[in-house]
Amino acid sequence: VGNPTLPALHGGAVAGFMEQAAIIFILLQMGEPKVPKTIDFTIDYLRAGLFRDTYAECSVTRLGRRIANVRISAWQKNRQEPITIARAHFLLSDDGSTD
Repeated sequence: VGNPTLPALHGGAVAGFMEQAAIIFILLQMGEPKVPKTIDFTIDYLRAGLFRDTYAECSVTRLGRRIANVRISAWQKNRQEPITIARAHFLLSDDGSTD
């Protein structure tokens, strides 16, 4: 809990939850056991995340051989009212090949 007076979830905990959700989603999409590395992660906090169940939905914008771009949305009571949205880029392969 980041703000005990509301009580609201800590923003870093929400961001970590969303990043891990995206990594697991990519792993399921790729079907390979290699964990992708985060290149960048940008999050927009839209409303307070209260101390209750929180859900995430991921969608791949682009899944290439080396890079994946993912959109993540987190909500609590209503999927149409997200508490945060995020965009992330992940490195899938760092073998240095250009083909």
